[in-house]
Amino acid sequence: MNGNKVLITAVAFLSYMVMAGLLTQIGIVIGPMAQHYAISTTEAASMFSFLTGGTLIGTFLAMVIFDKLPISRVFQVLYIPLILALIILVSSNHVVVACSMLVVIGIGCGTGLSAGAVILSKTYNDNQRASAFIGTDCAFSASGFIFPSLTSALIAAGIAWNFGFAAVSFAAVLVLLATLFVKFPKVTKQETQVESSGESVNIWQPRVFIVGAALCVYLLTQGTFLTWAPSYLQSEFGLAADASGAAVGNYWGPSVFGLITAAILVNFVSARILLVTVTLIGIGISYTLFNLNSSEQFLMVTLGLGFCTSCMYKIGISVGSQQIDNAPPRLVTFLLCCGTVGSTLAPALSAQAVEAFGVQSAMLLTVVGFTVVASLFISCLILEKRQAMTLCKA
Repeated sequence: MNGNKVLITAVAFLSYMVMAGLLTQIGIVIGPMAQHYAISTTEAASMFSFLTGGTLIGTFLAMVIFDKLPISRVFQVLYIPLILALIILVSSNHVVVACSMLVVIGIGCGTGLSAGAVILSKTYNDNQRASAFIGTDCAFSASGFIFPSLTSALIAAGIAWNFGFAAVSFAAVLVLLATLFVKFPKVTKQETQVESSGESVNIWQPRVFIVGAALCVYLLTQGTFLTWAPSYLQSEFGLAADASGAAVGNYWGPSVFGLITAAILVNFVSARILLVTVTLIGIGISYTLFNLNSSEQFLMVTLGLGFCTSCMYKIGISVGSQQIDNAPPRLVTFLLCCGTVGSTLAPALSAQAVEAFGVQSAMLLTVVGFTVVASLFISCLILEKRQAMTLCKA
């Protein structure tokens, strides 16, 4: 592997780390944010819908921007405003300004993450691409361990919560510096030529929508758990803010090893069987968490939740992309958008539930969410098998 390939791969991983470094801190900072802006914790949690909403906008923007601009220019156009918005967010004391900056940051993160995926798809062949995408999940999970742990330490040391967000800007600065001397894959005219020469394939099939719904609910469930697990530990077990924040790190830390394990297992076990298995395990673990009476046990079991279920999203996308033969790139884009919708809705919907029924409802929603995800994936596979039997009879 030559030096340029190593660098652009590192840039792709960093684009995922920027996104993860912001999203995975939500559960830790909503308490300090609420105090900083003199609002309730549910209102603070709802503010992050502006971040995830901006991410959704960025994801849709990514569908067209790479036909117009090279990857290096995309990073420059979006990451410079992202860094400036992070600086303003750190220094602002106004809720409206903070929400506006979260939208700008979300747009940069969403499009940047898509740019990372484009880099890997253009750099690696089919045999290496799956491993490269697993690597992005590992980078995402590693970031989900590093930045929340850093933020928890800063809060425990009496340092303002927003400096945890400021730390993420260093990753974005590294990406910007790379655009000055790294040679990125060409994506503009070449992609247009490929799309115009390919056959038009109808991807709008019931099984595709079912998988899309499952991915949406999965990220909605994951976001709900990570947003409210620290608050649940504080409310139910009386843990301090820095101690309860360990729930987030306990989820993301083991998820790296879970992803690596899944990458190995998928070579020996059908992706469909593995997908159903991990969703059923997710139901069992989330139900256990809901019924535990000890904070120590809760934090311990959270390790298992991160290890076992973090692979669900990428395996789901893989299975979903196989529902259509010779599927065009827009199928994967659609599935990614469905997931983004779930993560976008998570803070606001979970905040509404917590406002109405208390923080315990967030843990119950986690159980219900995994149950719905399992039902949707199983329904898709049943329909897939029925179609295969019909074709065999024909």
